[in-house]
Amino acid sequence: MRIIITVGMLGAVILAGCGRDSDHDSASQAVPGEVARPVARVGGRSIGSAEVEALAAAEATDSRDALQRLIDQELLAQEAGRLGFTVDRDGERTIERLMVRSMLHEMEKHNTPESISEKELREDYAMHEDKFRVPERRRTWHILVKAKGSEAEALAASILGELHRAKDPHTVFERYADGAPQGIGLDVLAEELPPLTEQAGLEKSYKNAIFTAKSTGPLKKLVETSYGWHAIVVAEILPAEQLSISDVEEASRLRISQGKRTAMLVKTVQALKADGLIRYDEQGVERLLSRSGLPKRAD
Repeated sequence: MRIIITVGMLGAVILAGCGRDSDHDSASQAVPGEVARPVARVGGRSIGSAEVEALAAAEATDSRDALQRLIDQELLAQEAGRLGFTVDRDGERTIERLMVRSMLHEMEKHNTPESISEKELREDYAMHEDKFRVPERRRTWHILVKAKGSEAEALAASILGELHRAKDPHTVFERYADGAPQGIGLDVLAEELPPLTEQAGLEKSYKNAIFTAKSTGPLKKLVETSYGWHAIVVAEILPAEQLSISDVEEASRLRISQGKRTAMLVKTVQALKADGLIRYDEQGVERLLSRSGLPKRAD
């Protein structure tokens, strides 16, 4: 078995990620001659129903998705061969996957994060400027009496009073960090929360209370939620800000380059399908239809 690579590629890159293909190798070998129970033919290669069913079982998917993946893989493998990534035809489909990875790596070489121009970055920033706006956030901590009723409300009110009287309210938090003091028969939780926006998934009463506060410090009133009674402290108010293009440059370069590679891959597969390389075997189609659906058949 040999791999002939006529386009300049690195052997180490070709071998990357091969380990996860081993699950399918036994069902994915290319058998010389005719494939048993053919379902579709891509160019000069048949895809058998057993191969489809094996991939579907290994990936916990249905025959529709499995067949489509095998067709796309074969299309790309044949395109890789056309571009010069060739292999003996009695080799395993694992080798075809190596060819495809080599071809994809060649595509990636021309669409790296570093290849994105300053003009593209500016245009992308202008297009997504709203997404780079960070709304106001508020960081809070609270001491919760996890119960309903007048007894729980009274204990929470007592804790809130302690918070207002303390020079450092966090000393009260630390006192309740391990639960209610001995002799109190109610469940108490002291909890710090990360910075939250008004869109955070909090109960409305808690969220309204912390975002109507004019300043940091203990809130004036208790807040009731479905969990119980809260004595809340607003620890920090982080004003809204607009991230600059330099703040988001690294993430933007990666996102744009990934989008370009995906678009190139989709365009390649669609062009190959348009060439009419896919032909379905009628009897094989009927057999698989009895198990699950198939992708739309090529004209």
